[in-house]
Amino acid sequence: MKPSKKLVTSLLAVLILVMPAFLVKAAQLERTQRNSSDTSSAHDELLERLRRIQETAEQAQAEARRAREQNEALQRQIEQAAEQLALLRQELERLRSADCTAQLSELRAEVHKLQTALNAAPAPPVEERIAALEDQVQINTAQIKEQAQTKVESDARFRMRLFGMILANVYLNTNDSSQQSAPQAAPPLTAPPSVRQHNFGATLRQSVIGLALDGPRLGSARLSAKAEFDFFGGTFGEYGANVLGALRMRTASARLDWPRTSFVVGLQTPLISPLNPTSLAAVWYPALSGAGNLWQWRPQLMVEHRARLSEPAELILQGGLLLPFGETVESIPIEKEPGYEARVAFRQRLDSERHLEFGLGGYSSRRWFLFNRRARSFAVTGDFLLPLGNRIELSGEAFFGQGVTFGELSGGQVDHSFALSGQIYNPTTRIRAIHTAGGWAQLSLKARQDLDFNFAYGQQDPHNRDILAGLWDPATRFKNQAASANLIYQLRPNYLISLGYLHLWTHYAAARQTNGHLNLAFGYVF
Repeated sequence: MKPSKKLVTSLLAVLILVMPAFLVKAAQLERTQRNSSDTSSAHDELLERLRRIQETAEQAQAEARRAREQNEALQRQIEQAAEQLALLRQELERLRSADCTAQLSELRAEVHKLQTALNAAPAPPVEERIAALEDQVQINTAQIKEQAQTKVESDARFRMRLFGMILANVYLNTNDSSQQSAPQAAPPLTAPPSVRQHNFGATLRQSVIGLALDGPRLGSARLSAKAEFDFFGGTFGEYGANVLGALRMRTASARLDWPRTSFVVGLQTPLISPLNPTSLAAVWYPALSGAGNLWQWRPQLMVEHRARLSEPAELILQGGLLLPFGETVESIPIEKEPGYEARVAFRQRLDSERHLEFGLGGYSSRRWFLFNRRARSFAVTGDFLLPLGNRIELSGEAFFGQGVTFGELSGGQVDHSFALSGQIYNPTTRIRAIHTAGGWAQLSLKARQDLDFNFAYGQQDPHNRDILAGLWDPATRFKNQAASANLIYQLRPNYLISLGYLHLWTHYAAARQTNGHLNLAFGYVF
């Protein structure tokens, strides 16, 4: 390698010495050309030769630089190999003094192998070594950045992950003067009727923050916990409540997961209603609440077992208890026993990202009122998730029940779920649970990897006969329907932009009311 370096250096020196002469000659020819047109062809030929000489000189310089870099890299390899040889010789001496015959033979073979490779093996191309070094630099840089980050940790020394979404919503309601940022129903007709009003507003109260914790193992089970919060707490009448809000717990759970079985305790969605429509306009409560979506977050205990039917298919068996959560009728809490829920579902994986699922569920409980009056509540549900090709997905839920309150505000007023013949304080007042049917369906289209379209419709329709058996007024709700369409665009993997429209038809005793809700959302997911 060293003679080659000398040869290239000599060639470069000769070219550097010869080049000025050619440059002077070229200049003379150029002056001659300006004086005489007959010598133009000779001048062009000389310029072409000069250009070729310049290219040759540049190539020689580049070759000399590459040879120098290669020589330096080989020199470093030789030094590293020499260091390794020195270490191995020290180890040989130590083992020789310790009379370790077997280890000594292995190390001698290793030294011989290394020496042979150093003397005989050709060095890898310079380009490959440079690429390997660049890859290692990128890996080291990523590791340094990861270690430099401030991480959320727990005193229990188990991993804790912070997640969430900062969500800003800008909205317009076409027939609602109460400035609802995510309406569930059209407003009732006022007396006297008010002028149709539009309202325009914005909120960040639907931003979500959460913690996920991985705990220790208990035998073959893994302990974990998760809690999710938003800023939709507080009273709507407070100044700035639509924009500011207060921290509110949405869901929280702790779970034990075995390979095929799970036990969960916490505040979460009923297992009989596992799906929700996709929307960034309604996050404070899931989309289509009050219009067919039984989403209510409630305290419960649940057990799930996943029985494998084949490699991609499994049968899911779920059962649990729903605990009382403070629902009221005419501001009087409903006393009740725990509710019972169960679900069976078939799930089959289609690939790493898609699966189909069909489920059937049931719920039953007894509600107790003043003077030892009671009413039966139950629900029968069905849900499905059906991929239609690689880009389209159809999902939805349906239910039929009596005294079902899961589609409403958790722990809130549920007067329209029960019909009263008089005041609840009167012991002769009859209480009747209202039968209700409803459901929703959504068609999702993935137009591109970063662009989704979602179209959904839902309705909730109580039996009018049950409602009319009790007290009612012009604002009594008979039916609620909702239709929505939205697009969600990933400007970046963690930055979302969504534009959606929701139309509401709500049938009251006095008249049918409508409202349109246009929503522009910006979300940063972390």
